[in-house]
Amino acid sequence: MSDLKMFKSTLEENKNSLIIIEQVLEASMNLTSDSQTKLSLADRIKNLQTAQDILLNNEHLTKLDVYKPLMREHQRLTDVLHSNCIAAWRKKIEWSENDSDSQDSWRVILKISGSQEDICDTILALQHFDSLNIEVKQFADKLINLIVKPIIIQNLQVDVVKFVNVSTMTLKVSNNEDEFLSAIIKKLKNVFEFLSSTLPADINEIQIMSYLGSYASQQFCKHFKDIVIFNAIPVKYHNLNNFREDLNEVLEFNKYLSELGFFEESNDELIKYVENIDNLFFTKISQLYYDRARTIIKKDLHDLVEVNNENRWSPDEDVVDDNGFCQKIFAYPQSKVSKSLLEFLDLIDTVASEMSSIPENSTWRYHDILNNITIMYCDVIPLQHCKVLEFHPQQSAVLYNNIMYFTRKLAELSPTYKNLLIVHLLEKLKNLASEILHSQCKQQITQIEKIVNQSDIISMAVNSNLGYSVEKSMSQCYDLLSILSGLWRDILPSTVYCKFIGYSCNGLFECLVNKLFTLEDISATSAEQYSSIFNKIVKDIPTLFPEPKEVHRYVPKWWQLNELVYILSSSMKDIENRWADGKGPLANELKVDQIKCLLKALFQNTDRRAALLKHILATAQS
Repeated sequence: MSDLKMFKSTLEENKNSLIIIEQVLEASMNLTSDSQTKLSLADRIKNLQTAQDILLNNEHLTKLDVYKPLMREHQRLTDVLHSNCIAAWRKKIEWSENDSDSQDSWRVILKISGSQEDICDTILALQHFDSLNIEVKQFADKLINLIVKPIIIQNLQVDVVKFVNVSTMTLKVSNNEDEFLSAIIKKLKNVFEFLSSTLPADINEIQIMSYLGSYASQQFCKHFKDIVIFNAIPVKYHNLNNFREDLNEVLEFNKYLSELGFFEESNDELIKYVENIDNLFFTKISQLYYDRARTIIKKDLHDLVEVNNENRWSPDEDVVDDNGFCQKIFAYPQSKVSKSLLEFLDLIDTVASEMSSIPENSTWRYHDILNNITIMYCDVIPLQHCKVLEFHPQQSAVLYNNIMYFTRKLAELSPTYKNLLIVHLLEKLKNLASEILHSQCKQQITQIEKIVNQSDIISMAVNSNLGYSVEKSMSQCYDLLSILSGLWRDILPSTVYCKFIGYSCNGLFECLVNKLFTLEDISATSAEQYSSIFNKIVKDIPTLFPEPKEVHRYVPKWWQLNELVYILSSSMKDIENRWADGKGPLANELKVDQIKCLLKALFQNTDRRAALLKHILATAQS
């Protein structure tokens, strides 16, 4: 009886051993490389999965020496199969790019090889290895960057060729410059028809076009909206109604992509974009006008043209407008402006004339464009040309003319286009023009003050030998004003030229007057030299003005310096006569304290000087 039990136990052990051997053999057979390569990717994955289940679900196998080698072999074959799956997919979906600039050359080729069953097999294999997302995303990125964007931006031609199990789509350089909305939609539709006909529609609940759309639809919508539709929007309002009819093709295309599965049912981006076409129209023309304005503002100032409205009337005839005003009185004075400004005015006129042809409830949009362009001019042009304005005084005059002429033309536009109300900007423009020339004048005055401060004008009061040095410095100041005059005379209108060259000359006069009032002692010889040097300046400065005798109108310190020259070369008796009991020219130009300061510096402390000072003080108070 014991022998039977032992025999039974032996048989059971042998049976278990046979089962283990059978499992090892089955796992080994499923891992055999030769059998793997002859199967489809799905079958090979199934075999590897079977081998894995056997190896992981049997505790007895883990105790065998062969277990670890089998597990290593399983991992190796799994990695190899993973790589083979990716290689198989990329062989079936093959991209070729050509960087040649030849007009006859192709740009991109997409070749899809294999039957739909083969493609299905590869997709399922990629899904098993969790690589489908990565590969589809890469495909989506290439679809957008190599196919969609070149069609949209470069207007490439789409050629499709189909054979058994091989289909190719080629993008070529197009000889036609057809960038109409309908033409681009047709090309893009050809692309999606190619994809939908060559790729499997439904694979084990995977809808490949929906899968592709989950990665590409957002980018596609963005490029289609921002480039295709936006570029197709007309720039003239009267063409907008016809364009609305063209947008029906966009809606049809949107419907097609939704039915294809590339767009989700909830994706209504294109529909909303099309419904907002009026706002998009104004956004586009605003962008165009602003870009054009920036381009013109950046142009150089030095290319000049003369403007002179006075030439429109004969000298013997005054033209009277409907209100009875003589137009010649309000004519813009003769001057020179930049050609770029005339371009800018043409742009303003284009916007204003377009505004007059649209419905009244939309004119505010054009008004905003005009307002913003004008503000842009005010804000940008001094910054754009700041370096030129700093080192080239002539450019300051040109820009002044540009701004003032621009201001005048804006004022003339308001009555022409009844809805144009930009008067509030005119004052801003005028102030900017004045500020530019004032800034240049201050810069010139600063240079003059520097020359005067570095001269020996103070030391000469007690050292007459420095006369030549001071005279040289004064010549430098005059030369600087003379150069400024030469740069401005032929550019600025006469009255403006006189105003600002007078402002600069007055800076020199004020600097000299202030220096003299600081002197405490002036020798007789030095007084004669001061008088001679300043007298030369007084004679030379009027030559800078078109009407030399009118110099006093533009140089406030003119008579004051003249009176100082008189005092420097006169006796106390002459000065008393010039004072004329507080009613003479001297009293009009100088304060009592200033006269007192000069008398003390010029004359010694005598009874005669004291009497004169007392007389001046007494008559001034009376």
